Amino acid sequence: MDLNIKGKKALVCASSKGIGRAVALALADEGAQLFLCARSADELNDVARQAQERSGVKAHTACVSLSASDDINRLIDEISKVWGGLDILIHNTGGPKPSPVESTTIGDWRSGFEQLFPAIAQLNEAFLPAMKKNNWGRIVAVTSLSVLEPIENLAISNAIRSAVTAMLKTLSDEVARHNVTVNCVAPGLIHTGRTEDLMKARIEKSGQSRQDYLADYVKAVPMKRLGSPEEFAAVVTFLCSDQASYVTGNTICVDGGKRRSTY
Repeated sequence: MDLNIKGKKALVCASSKGIGRAVALALADEGAQLFLCARSADELNDVARQAQERSGVKAHTACVSLSASDDINRLIDEISKVWGGLDILIHNTGGPKPSPVESTTIGDWRSGFEQLFPAIAQLNEAFLPAMKKNNWGRIVAVTSLSVLEPIENLAISNAIRSAVTAMLKTLSDEVARHNVTVNCVAPGLIHTGRTEDLMKARIEKSGQSRQDYLADYVKAVPMKRLGSPEEFAAVVTFLCSDQASYVTGNTICVDGGKRRSTY
């Protein structure tokens, strides 16, 4: 299926590894132009090289922290100089530290908010006007299953990602008439480098074999396995397509059936 996004200009945040990297390469495979940002120059350059080798797409890169407003302003300036605007905006940020509500301090709440919320609002503010003017735009945010089913010991993520989701749902209503869609994609257990590191640490503590630990880890997933970043990226890429033009204001789970609610 031709998704009709060849030549579209896409920013993929936190695209040096994991889900962000997979999304960047999937968009490149469809012929989208890429602007990649993350904190590691070496890893970004590696993704840019892979995009060019696989798809002939030359990607621009910028080393930024999405928690720093000045860095985001610099990223906006760089994109504006190179392209003038965006067609596709992929929001992606790392998760805040785990904690229960009772031991989460005011400082923790503020830090989590700064990590998860302002960058999305700032990038939207910068690039939505051109999308509306062009009568075409796609905004997709990588969130979490926690926005639908709060996860134990992830108080900050549960709360702030839910706020992000509510803000984007509100935005989707406001820009729908301009052919700009806004959606969230919620990952379940996706096999990234971060997941692998966490599993290794827990396996060492538990004394279990990797096979036994993994069986316990995916017990709540009907498919009984981890998802791949590429499976996740395929859903994100479809939401960026012309074919997905009537899909907006949704949170779509990529979780192997792990979510138990029916809505």
